[in-house]
Amino acid sequence: MDQKTADLKRSGITRDLAAVAMGQLKGDLLVKNTKLVNVLTGLIEENIDIITFGEFIAFVGDASNHPSPDTVINGDGRYLIPGLIDSHMHVESSMIDLPSFAAGILPHGTTTICPDNHEMTNVFGLKAVELFHKTAEGLPLNVFPAMPVCVPSIPGMEDAGASISAEDVEQAYSRGWSELQGEQMNFPGVIYGDSHVHSITAEGLKASKTLTGHYASEDLNSGLNAFIASGMTACHESTSTGEARMKAARGMYVQQRYGTAWLDLPQLVPAFLDNPEMDTRMFTMVTDDVTPVTIAEEGHLIRVLREAVRLGVPAVKAVQMVTINAAQLLNKAGWIGSIAPGKAADMVLVDDLNHFNITRVISNGTVVAVDGKLTVSISKYDYPEWALNSIHLDPVKPEDFIIEAPSADAVEARIIKLIPGMVYTKEESEEMVPSNGFIEGDVERDIAKMAVFYRHAAAIPKADRKSLALLRGLTLKPHSAFATTVSHDSHNLLVIGSSDTAMAAAANGLIETGGGMAVVVDGKINAVLPLPFAGLMSLDPIEKVASQLKEVEKALKRAGCPHDSVEMTISLLGLIVLGELHLSNKGLVRLADGEPPKFVPLFK
Repeated sequence: MDQKTADLKRSGITRDLAAVAMGQLKGDLLVKNTKLVNVLTGLIEENIDIITFGEFIAFVGDASNHPSPDTVINGDGRYLIPGLIDSHMHVESSMIDLPSFAAGILPHGTTTICPDNHEMTNVFGLKAVELFHKTAEGLPLNVFPAMPVCVPSIPGMEDAGASISAEDVEQAYSRGWSELQGEQMNFPGVIYGDSHVHSITAEGLKASKTLTGHYASEDLNSGLNAFIASGMTACHESTSTGEARMKAARGMYVQQRYGTAWLDLPQLVPAFLDNPEMDTRMFTMVTDDVTPVTIAEEGHLIRVLREAVRLGVPAVKAVQMVTINAAQLLNKAGWIGSIAPGKAADMVLVDDLNHFNITRVISNGTVVAVDGKLTVSISKYDYPEWALNSIHLDPVKPEDFIIEAPSADAVEARIIKLIPGMVYTKEESEEMVPSNGFIEGDVERDIAKMAVFYRHAAAIPKADRKSLALLRGLTLKPHSAFATTVSHDSHNLLVIGSSDTAMAAAANGLIETGGGMAVVVDGKINAVLPLPFAGLMSLDPIEKVASQLKEVEKALKRAGCPHDSVEMTISLLGLIVLGELHLSNKGLVRLADGEPPKFVPLFK
């Protein structure tokens, strides 16, 4: 349900809500004998009963003199918390479509999500925004789509399958396809006054939308002020205590990230734990990117809540960060984020405030999960053919990965240093000695080749259809390779390997399957995860996709890479809005603090 639908529904039943609250009309659902975690006061109330009517809460208190609804849940003294709100995340990163995602997360207590679907929008453009809106209709989950505003992330420095203009943004808002602005990743464009970026920002402000940001810079003085002054109200890119504290102090919500690979939460909570007098209303928690394995085995936002408490965050404050604080960030605290009369009947019954073992999940007044099992039916969506046919590439050959040496002598080459579990890279230099006029990878020095192939339907110059680079950090064995079409944010085909033939085998495996991930070990394909929807998502249930992803991760370890969930870190090697060195289809892009992004040659 979206805000407009909720307001219309509540406007038609205010007399009934009042009658239920007064005990004159029987409600629909009673949850009795609970310990209410009151996120409005920060206190826990004992022996509290909740009565719902339709999708809303009508009564909170002692219901012993009220007529009993037909459906009664005895809380038996368990804790009742509001439904969890993830104010920044990407459904595509979980490699399943929205209906399957809803089925996967509802048993874990998440009842509201704000998905920035810029991954599929980079592939299909504005029609992806409309399609995503349609897939959300009728789901037993509050879905607030965030309008993608960086497609491509930095115009002129990469090519996606489409582009988003200020006119597109205005259309999405006016047609009700998007509830807020997605992350503004082109922070250099904001702080250095790019007219295209600011025209998009203007549309969000004119439509009174919450504008979320992506400020990945160490400039916490002029640059941060410029970013916030331009309208950005939230950011999930904080990685240090000082950064989090400064953003909160300047009026920017800190969306503390704890996904599958980017585990920033432990570095951020000291911002307020070391300052007990600090008000925590500006702190929320988000998942950003989580794999299907993480959701299936550990949960969704509830996993982040558990980790926060383990790190020493007081339980009620931690609950506030994934409920009322997030609702206030979204300017929707009048509807969601707390358990109070007139608010959405989104509630989660848990055994304790330490492990948060969930026994019931109620979303918009309906019991959607009991003891970790979904209790409602969610239908599959019938996607159009264009959404399942997005890999527009002819088969590649081993010679497509040849890097010609600029001279017969040894050369100094730039190396992208991948850092497992981190969103940024480091730029390194290595002396490379040509062999027969070519530069080869070097397994002994952990130097692999890397390539990006443009895989979308739009016509672009031939020179921009492929770029090559060198990478360190995966420790690949000889004759091994990894290919993926999950390559943020343009989602071109990314291939990394220790031999040209292995790289060609991995790439062609994905071209044949319509996108996904493929691993080559000892020259042969060892594992494939098909992702036919936009080359990013499967249409299978989360459990099946989780199993397939596990096989990919096992194959990566057989290929020599020891890191867990490294496929997520690899997926950011093409994200040129991150420092320091990344590869787009047009070439190497360096982003250093205090400087606009720029192209740099492979050889110095």
